[in-house]
Amino acid sequence: MRLGSRLHGEFPPGWWRSARWWITGVRELALNITAAVATVVFVGEMMRAVRHRDEPRTLARMSGTFEGHVASLLVNSAGLVVLAIMAIEDGLHVVLTALLAGWCLLNIAISAIVFVVVARSRIRQPAAWAELDFVEQHAPKYGRPPQTIEEYRAQQLQE
Repeated sequence: MRLGSRLHGEFPPGWWRSARWWITGVRELALNITAAVATVVFVGEMMRAVRHRDEPRTLARMSGTFEGHVASLLVNSAGLVVLAIMAIEDGLHVVLTALLAGWCLLNIAISAIVFVVVARSRIRQPAAWAELDFVEQHAPKYGRPPQTIEEYRAQQLQE
């Protein structure tokens, strides 16, 4: 897919006036930031992912986005390393260190579970995930009508 057509999909004509475009973008950004910093909020989503681990459509619709969980793994791992270095060098208070380390480990555990469940599903059911990826990539967004053959096909697969 060319950069121009990808940008056209993300920034349709009149995007700056579209309330749906702004609301969707802010919602996705907020979910990704929340998933990266406070993954504990998504414990219910993690349990849902484990229960529906063999259903790619359910996994693809998780509100805590997969990218947010991957970012959580990276951010909290880095936070744990920084916390360990600060505890060694500055002698942080033991209770504070234990609480922050527990927070980071809990976030890492939840994100790791979601990551493993989704990765396992992608490995075991590549055809279903290929269809979902096609729909995500080509489906018309923000309420605009389909304009290409791929968009029509993605819209039909979506229903």
